Amino acid sequence: MCRMIMAHGRFDSAQILEAARAMSCGESADHDGPIKSHPNGWGCLWLDAGEIRTLHGTGPFADALPGIDVDRLRSRFLAVHVRHATLSKNQGMAFSHPLWRNSGGHQWYMMHNGFLPTIYRHLGLAASRFDSEEYLHYLVDAITPADFTRDYLRAKMAQVEPGGSAGNAIFVTRDKAWAWQWYPHDTPWPDYFTMHFQQQEDCTLIASEPVVIPGSAGNWRRMNNHELYEIPFRE
Repeated sequence: MCRMIMAHGRFDSAQILEAARAMSCGESADHDGPIKSHPNGWGCLWLDAGEIRTLHGTGPFADALPGIDVDRLRSRFLAVHVRHATLSKNQGMAFSHPLWRNSGGHQWYMMHNGFLPTIYRHLGLAASRFDSEEYLHYLVDAITPADFTRDYLRAKMAQVEPGGSAGNAIFVTRDKAWAWQWYPHDTPWPDYFTMHFQQQEDCTLIASEPVVIPGSAGNWRRMNNHELYEIPFRE
């Protein structure tokens, strides 16, 4: 289970990082979920002259934040992920998001919030190693970014056997980003698994929680379940 935030447009990267830190520590945890703290790794993804850059770490994001060079992350797109490992064995740099996968000549990146322990069965595996990695594999193999639509995602998720909690995710390619809101209708924690959206005049924000960002204008709205929000990059 994790917390995520992404920003596109004109924004202060330091404020986005601070919002991620607040979520990781439970300071903005006004939801129904049992998990408030997310101390098991973190990652950042941003655009640098049209190229995707990433930074990963282990442990609490609050401990790592003072050592991050914020100037490196100044961009028109930034996404941050802070993690609570559902399975204690899945900790370390290899499990920090964003995850990535090359498929059909396209490099895909993903940040995931949720637990999908039955996905591996669709990949012909005997057992699951890391559900988020298997989720990315399941969704992007054998497709192009043009195929990545709400109808496609809904159809794929309809085939997933019960037993998971959510498939909320941020997907990024070189030309586009998507925020995908998905949880099963019988989830006991719909607030925890609902992402929030805020549109400003010159910035789009999507986050796992309606965090406070100084100077931001406009109200947060809850994303609809099975909503896909698409952001083309024009840099």
